[in-house]
Amino acid sequence: MAAPGDDDTTLTLVQTENPSLQRAATAIRWLTTSAPESRLLTGARLVLGRAETAELRIESAAVSRHHAELTRQGPVFAIRDLESRNGTFLNGRRIQHGALSEGDVLRLGDAVGVIARVDPALVDEAPVELAGALFGPDLSGLLSQIRRLAPSDLPVVLMGETGVGKESAARAVHLLSGRSGPFHALNCGALPANLAEAELFGYRKGAFTGAEQPAVGHLRAAHGGTLLLDELAELSPSIQVKLLRALQEKQVMPLGETRAVSFDVRVVVACQQSLESLVQQRRIRQDLAARLLGATLELPPLRARRSDVGYLFGYFARSVSGGRPPRLDAKLLERLLLYSWPNNVRELELLARRLVVVHGHEPLLKQSVLPAAFGRSDDPEIEDAKPSTPPLEDRNEHDLRALKAALSANQGNVSRAAAMAGISRQRAYRLMAARDEELSMQTQETLVEGDGERGSDV
Repeated sequence: MAAPGDDDTTLTLVQTENPSLQRAATAIRWLTTSAPESRLLTGARLVLGRAETAELRIESAAVSRHHAELTRQGPVFAIRDLESRNGTFLNGRRIQHGALSEGDVLRLGDAVGVIARVDPALVDEAPVELAGALFGPDLSGLLSQIRRLAPSDLPVVLMGETGVGKESAARAVHLLSGRSGPFHALNCGALPANLAEAELFGYRKGAFTGAEQPAVGHLRAAHGGTLLLDELAELSPSIQVKLLRALQEKQVMPLGETRAVSFDVRVVVACQQSLESLVQQRRIRQDLAARLLGATLELPPLRARRSDVGYLFGYFARSVSGGRPPRLDAKLLERLLLYSWPNNVRELELLARRLVVVHGHEPLLKQSVLPAAFGRSDDPEIEDAKPSTPPLEDRNEHDLRALKAALSANQGNVSRAAAMAGISRQRAYRLMAARDEELSMQTQETLVEGDGERGSDV
């Protein structure tokens, strides 16, 4: 491999602590090709383009024959535009060269992809539709864990932000468990405090005022199946004590009854924080948490699994449009991938429904239909113009400003600062040396001028 040049830029890819990804390789997940696909990045130099000779071929008229070049050194990748007609965009900004990290969004012409770390054996794994939900490639590891855990009776804790799909994951656990009973979801926060015990454990007719008909309660409603307890910390401590006893004994005592009734359920808990942290906050009893801590699965937020955004949007759009959704402009998809999704999958589904209902008659959805919160790609007049190489003086000044800011952010570490500034370490040292020389010359000129002024005053 050739030695790095002045314009080479490198950044080590984010390393994962997930043991299942220890064999992971880097790939680009293309989301706008005729059939979404993942391509492993192998070799020291890869050309992306429309030409048959390109190592990573993209069949699109908007992509140049030799559009961009990827270079690699160890686990490090960088991309360089090869004077393409429609430009190379990294995370929404047009670039000449830039460092790549896991989760970065690339747009070459009308081709949009996401940099991902994948198990080479699973690189071609397609999204899986299960239990009425879509599990994208970024959730393949989670789905594997669910498949292993589902056949057992082990309690499962699903942890993640609001809207990430914890109930969908719980339904998948139930579907794969083979249990013959129903899936029963309970939002504990919605239980009236004075009726929580009756709602959970059931009651006989006339057990209290208003009990005109008997009720089996939520625990027995899930008999033979799976019970999802959402917002468990909203239950009062006294109810948590009774819930613990019921789960341990597998029996409930309905209000007004004198004999306990047996039941059999598989318990899944959904929460936004770990049970351990809820115990520390005294929101969940320690003994109840210990009873429920069988296996914990964490669902990452949507912003941490960007390639799933494209699959999920298409899935929701197809369901709303009757299987004939409008096509997505590449810039719109790029905006979707770069959005932070504070309400996760729930927010994405609502947006997909809204765009299809309001703009479904249009053959192509452009980024102009998105709410203002999604932002815009670079100004079209700038974006569509072929980038010119700036004068050397301007480029040096630009790189030096970026380097100074990066040095400050990285406590003076030149290697990390150079990567952040998008330049090589060698170029960083040359820029600093040139700047020191320039400052030294300016100081000498100031001293000479000062001597001259003092001499004229004599």
